[in-house]
Parts: sequence; C-alpha cells; structure tokens
Amino acid sequence: MLTETEYHVAWFVYIIATFGVVTTVWRALSLLDFVVVKKVAIGVLLALLLTPWTVSVGEPRLAPALFVGVFDATLQKGAEGAAMYRALFPLSVSLMVVVLLLTAEHLLNKKYR
Repeated sequence: MLTETEYHVAWFVYIIATFGVVTTVWRALSLLDFVVVKKVAIGVLLALLLTPWTVSVGEPRLAPALFVGVFDATLQKGAEGAAMYRALFPLSVSLMVVVLLLTAEHLLNKKYR
C-alpha cells in the first residue's frame, strides 16, 4: 500500500504524463486544419484520462476511472463482475460535461462572429 506522500506523488506524475500525452496529440492534430476535431479529441482524451473514481467500494483513495473500469473488468470474477460498471458512471458524466462545454463554446463563438 502506498503512503500518503507516495499516493500524491503518483497522482502528480500521472497528471504530468497525461498533459504530456495531450500535448503530443494536440501537436499531431495541429497538422490537420480541423479545429473542431482537435478540440473534441483533446476534450474527450482529458475526460477519459483525468476522471477519478474510488479504487474499490469503501476505499477512500481515488484512481483514474478508466483504469479502475479496466482492472475491475479483467480481475473481478463471479458476483463481483458487475463492479466493472462502477467506473462507467463518472466517465459518462465527465464525457457529457465535455460535450456540453464544447457545444456551448462552439455556439457562443458562432454567435459573436
């Protein structure tokens, strides 16, 4: 088990690595001329990689919901098989928020042009 300091350092390293991946994808998508596609791809990527969720029921520590879902899907057996869907709710909520924010941003930009 990680100590509190190790836990915070692990999250810090993960967030820095996530922004490195997002920056790389942003630069790769800059070769395309589709600004909307770039914004949607980056928004979805950030939502998928940075949405936190509890590691297990009753555990106060958080981990990226995408990885919690993958680990629950591959490691849980029997009656606990439904545990893989625990991370689906926060991921879907964060993706809906990203889509709503991008839609609002697009409509506001369209209105003021």
